[in-house]
Amino acid sequence: MLLQGSVLRSSIRDFMPQRQSYTSVALEQAARPLLLLVQHLTGLDTAFLTRIDWRALTQQVVLVEGQLTVPLHEGAVVDWSDSMCRLLFDAKLQQSDVIPELFPDSDGAALGMQSFFAVPVLSGGKTIGTLCGASRERLVISEHLFSSLKLIADALAYQMALDQQMQLQQKKVKVAEKTIDKLYRQAQQMENLAHTDELTGLDNRRSFQSRFEQYQLQAVSRGSALALMMIDIDEFKQLNDQHGHETGDLALQHLGRALTAVARQSDIACRLGGDEFVLAAADTDAAGLTHLAIRLQQQFKQQMRESGLDSSLSIGIASTAESAVDQLLQRADQALYKAKELGRDRVELAG
Repeated sequence: MLLQGSVLRSSIRDFMPQRQSYTSVALEQAARPLLLLVQHLTGLDTAFLTRIDWRALTQQVVLVEGQLTVPLHEGAVVDWSDSMCRLLFDAKLQQSDVIPELFPDSDGAALGMQSFFAVPVLSGGKTIGTLCGASRERLVISEHLFSSLKLIADALAYQMALDQQMQLQQKKVKVAEKTIDKLYRQAQQMENLAHTDELTGLDNRRSFQSRFEQYQLQAVSRGSALALMMIDIDEFKQLNDQHGHETGDLALQHLGRALTAVARQSDIACRLGGDEFVLAAADTDAAGLTHLAIRLQQQFKQQMRESGLDSSLSIGIASTAESAVDQLLQRADQALYKAKELGRDRVELAG
């Protein structure tokens, strides 16, 4: 038996995980016939193969063949300090048919196991696992037969070493994949930051210019409509001076949320800088954008009132119906200036 008394008494169920693969298909195909051969040669109830992790000081049952009179289960992991193999090796033994007498406090004795053997599986002079057998009957393995078991252990060593290398490579691949995913997410975040206004979450000037150029090209090539509104918060400097920059930032955030709420998915909503905002809409004329501008004014006023503030928006609109595509920004800005001159809190169209 692989286990010693303290682990057994904690719970045998800990060593009964759900059935799954704990090694590669190649190792399993090579090892199972050899374990059956070990069982056949020795007459022991069970033959099994273990893997030792010297860093973690643990031992894992990799494959088991034979009767389960001794409850060993593939995937079971124990501390090396609780290993029956360790007990044998410390006693300078390879086998014993008097386990209860020799190791009375071991799990093997607690389970009624009488015989047990362990042969180190060596790779490059290092023990990477063990080839073991256990039985509830008294059986002694001859020296000649032990020589055969060592040859079987040697046959398993190469495949186990390959299996360990494969698992190590798989771990490296997983680490690399996680690193790549992390770098990709960071790159996406940097890309978003490069094109997004941090305060409002809208597109920034750089992003707007890039996207708006595409809209302009489409409007020219297809002859489709394109409209644009320029937006200013009325008396924004006074709002900052009277209530502080935190209140000014809150007003900008309210406008950002209001723009997001009224804009279509295809529209480009942007904060150009300061309290200057713009929204571009394809396949829309000045009349359609005017309805949206009025809704925007209402949304913004409501949000400001809910914050205990009173403010309004001035908006200028230009469209391809009366302006050249490359003059939309200038014409909308002129209409915005006219809205402010005429008393603010209004929407003006480019003439």
